[in-house]
Amino acid sequence: MKNALLFGLLLLIGFTSCKKDNDDGGGTTAQVITPGVGITGLNLGDKAKVAIDLYGSVSPSYGASGGVYNHFLTYFSKGVIVYCEPTTDDTFNDQMLIGKITLTAPYDGKTDKGIGIGSTKAEVKTAYGDPVSSSSFFGDEYAIGITFVYEDGTEKVESIEIE
Repeated sequence: MKNALLFGLLLLIGFTSCKKDNDDGGGTTAQVITPGVGITGLNLGDKAKVAIDLYGSVSPSYGASGGVYNHFLTYFSKGVIVYCEPTTDDTFNDQMLIGKITLTAPYDGKTDKGIGIGSTKAEVKTAYGDPVSSSSFFGDEYAIGITFVYEDGTEKVESIEIE
């Protein structure tokens, strides 16, 4: 629960404190989401520099709690948020390892089972079965390293987290 609350705080900070990346807009194309691994061109465990090389430079943001810093890069126009592994270092560097990737609109990639932003909860359940945990706020978490968070009242995927 503590980690989930920290994630929510980090997401809020990211949306309010990051400058927008310099991109012409539009989503990504031909992207594949691989649960527990990453997305096309960007994997968990890669260095943050891979994200910067792929999507461009943005001002890094962070949240901190108890001397632990959670640095992240937000690419609004791509619908990609890249979270680095927690560290005690308050200064971001591009050699930090990626620990989580969150996808939101306008990201248009899909899993190999055809699930992406805008898919319904029923489609997710048909593709992946029952989640290991489910929450109206934190979404449906699957043991394969993916969580689907649904838009309030619509049961459509609003964000996808890969861990």
